[in-house]
Amino acid sequence: MSFMVPRMTIGDTNINNMKRLLLLFLFCLMTILSYSQTKHLTIMGIPITGSITTFQQKLLAKNYRLAAKENKSLPVGQREFKGRFSGHDCALRVYYFPDDKTVYKVRVVIDFLSASNADNAYKEIKRNLLRKYKNASPKMGSRDGHESMSAMIIDDDDDILGFVDLLVFEGDDTYESILVVGYTDMDGSAKEEKKHTDDL
Repeated sequence: MSFMVPRMTIGDTNINNMKRLLLLFLFCLMTILSYSQTKHLTIMGIPITGSITTFQQKLLAKNYRLAAKENKSLPVGQREFKGRFSGHDCALRVYYFPDDKTVYKVRVVIDFLSASNADNAYKEIKRNLLRKYKNASPKMGSRDGHESMSAMIIDDDDDILGFVDLLVFEGDDTYESILVVGYTDMDGSAKEEKKHTDDL
C-alpha cells in the first residue's frame, strides 16, 4: 500500500508564507500592546495597578503598616496604611475596585501643626514631582488661601501615566493644615470614569 504525498504548488507556498507573516504580525502587535499596558503611574517606585494584596505587600516591605482602627470604618474598596512619605509621617489610603481588587488610586495625607510647614512641604514635593516628571502638564489653582496643583503626568515617551493632585487645606482643632498628595493611574482613571458613567 502506498500513500500519495500531495504535491505543493506555488500557490500553497504563498499561503504558508502569508500565514507565517500574519502570525509574526500578530505576535509583534501583542508584544507592543502588552508593553504599552505595563506603563503605570508609580508612588515610591510601586506601580499603581495590580491587586490590592500585591500592592499591600509592597507597602509593608517599605515599612508601612496597616491602620487597623481606621480600616474598620472604611468602605469596601479602600485600605489605609501608616508610614513616612517624603520625610513626613503620613496616612496613605489605597483605592481599589471591589469587583476585581485592582488598585487605581492612592492618596497621601500629611498633618501639620503650622500652615507654614505645610506650605514648605507642598513646595518641596511639587518641586520634586516636576523634576521627576519633566513632561508633566501642571495646572495651578488655590484652596483655603494655599496654592494647589493638578498635573497630568507624562513620561519621556509622551505616554500619559496618570494624574497627581497636590493641595493644602485647613485642618481641624489638632492640626492647622493638611497636605494631600493624590495619585491616580491613567488606566484606573478611565475605568473609574466609565463606572461612574455606567451608574447614570
